[in-house]
Amino acid sequence: MKNYTENKICRFGLKGNYLLKRGLVLFLLLLIASALTAQSNRRVQQWFEEARQMVSRQEYAQAIKRCKQILERDSTFLDARLLLSDIFHETKNTTQEVWHLKKVIGKTDLPLVTWRLGMALMSLGNYAEALPYFLDYVKNENMTAERRQEAEQKIKSCLFAIDAIKKPVNFFPERLPDNVNSSSDEYWPSLSIDQQQLVFTRLIKKPGYQPQEDFYISEFINNTWQKAIPISEINTAENEGAQTLSADGNLLFFTACNRPDGMGSCDIYYAFRKNGRWSKPVNAGKPLNTSSWEAQPSISSDGRFLYFSGNRPGGKGEKDIWRAELLEIEPNGRIKWGTPENLGDSINTPGNETSPFVHAGNKNFYFASDYHIGMGGFDLFVSEILGDSVFSSPRNLGYPINTVNDEQGLHISADGLTAFFSSARDSLAGLDIYSFELDESIRPQPATYVKATVFDAETLIPLEAKVDLVNLTQNGTEIRNEYTGTNGELLLCLPTGNNFSFSVAKEGYLFYSNTFDLRNPRQFYNPYELEIALTPVKTGAEMNLYNIYFETDSFRILPESEPELKKLVVFLAENPTLYVEVQGHTDDTGSTDKNRILSEKRAHSVVEYLVSNKIEEKRLSWNGYGENRPVAGNDTPEGRRKNRRTTIKILKSFQ
Repeated sequence: MKNYTENKICRFGLKGNYLLKRGLVLFLLLLIASALTAQSNRRVQQWFEEARQMVSRQEYAQAIKRCKQILERDSTFLDARLLLSDIFHETKNTTQEVWHLKKVIGKTDLPLVTWRLGMALMSLGNYAEALPYFLDYVKNENMTAERRQEAEQKIKSCLFAIDAIKKPVNFFPERLPDNVNSSSDEYWPSLSIDQQQLVFTRLIKKPGYQPQEDFYISEFINNTWQKAIPISEINTAENEGAQTLSADGNLLFFTACNRPDGMGSCDIYYAFRKNGRWSKPVNAGKPLNTSSWEAQPSISSDGRFLYFSGNRPGGKGEKDIWRAELLEIEPNGRIKWGTPENLGDSINTPGNETSPFVHAGNKNFYFASDYHIGMGGFDLFVSEILGDSVFSSPRNLGYPINTVNDEQGLHISADGLTAFFSSARDSLAGLDIYSFELDESIRPQPATYVKATVFDAETLIPLEAKVDLVNLTQNGTEIRNEYTGTNGELLLCLPTGNNFSFSVAKEGYLFYSNTFDLRNPRQFYNPYELEIALTPVKTGAEMNLYNIYFETDSFRILPESEPELKKLVVFLAENPTLYVEVQGHTDDTGSTDKNRILSEKRAHSVVEYLVSNKIEEKRLSWNGYGENRPVAGNDTPEGRRKNRRTTIKILKSFQ
């Protein structure tokens, strides 16, 4: 079983730091430094060899003591300085590392010493002091093209950081209450789209046991986060972490490493929640998981794509971000995946890209990188998703969101206002989960959602029904088909900037129709919480259709009406004994007579469409009621929209 450090590093994507692999490994300086101290007595050389052996055994305190003994005897013995700098690098005592490197700089022409000093100063946030060392380092003509590119990135990052500190973004984090946070470490927050469920990872430490990573969940009730409880159906004696929650909170993807059914060092798993309980986790399998490292999943709000970080073959660097299309959830609960695709050069670099998060609107993509221009370590970036699969050049979220430390694990609310992250701001409390209001300059395009409960209008019994969501703004967009659960409930994300047709249907009932016009992308829309009573098919029953559109002051049907009209055709074809009246209604704009005539012509246009699609004309009648039968007030745009409708009334059923 791996120790805690190995497991936690595996979760967060830090294993195999690419900088270390490119020359900052222990002893690398020492392999080439012997020429610096050609004249030293035998005892000092013996002490130095002893110090090297101590370091190889990780006996750092003894090695430090021995090196100081050497320097007391011979302060010019540079190998001891270099070994001390390596020890302090390994033990993360960067201040001491810098002190010893500065004692060596200028006394040797080794470019790597200059590089190490620049890196150490940058990790302390001393960007202005680090910059000259990187500028001096790139003067070396013998470095590889790869290292030169890396050094030039560091120069750009120093310049960026110096400017970013002068122009900070708004950042006022607030710690979540003790019902969520504890004396243990809490990190990697993920929320359902309605922000009513928070899932996070907690590191539990018990005397005599290795620390244990488990999932906890808290619900937001009465404006308060409730006491977090463990997800017992998913937690095991091993570690679970780096999770993502589907928009409705009923599908959890997460990372687990070194399991018996694993395919690589770390794999992605998933579990469903039904009737308040989680299913047994399942390995996501091929082609999502491979013999490589796949971790840190993030599911898009429409459930179409799963983003993740991995070091699988075909990548651009150490760890890249990929995405796989969720093709189908089979009856047995297995998920069928498309072949994962690399997000490409805009996102991925020769370094590490981790911690993907796709915002609910599916227009803004957030991730962490230790290579893109930033403050040092892992910084958080945002990229705009253009079309379906093109990503814009990423923007750094700025200072002080990003610092010299590693920033990862960001989650942003659907409205784009609030972000959640973990931080060790209180050194005594360890890692805790915080929230903060996003600076306006880095907010994503907002999204909202519809939360619906579907039930029988007469018995009030919840219904399992089919739900169709159509984006009428984008031509050729596929219909999104979903189903309510046994409790009749459904939650769907609605990205702003679009006009959606929304309908609910079940055999034996009139179908429900609504529209969500979100074409003002800068407006913040309140969520739609609907109680949908489906009326059984019987004489006298009516259904209002809101997605049949006409040209202004005309009875000509517009193309975006097609999904609704097709649904009406299917309904009448499946209920061939019904005789119905097609009613036209308007708001009160214009004269009463004009509205009545217009509504009658529009109703007749719908009848003509139905007849052209093989619905018998003898089953149809039409009438126009103008503004005389409103279902809402005409004093608001939303009220007038509801009054402009087509109504289908069942007049009788014949054999």
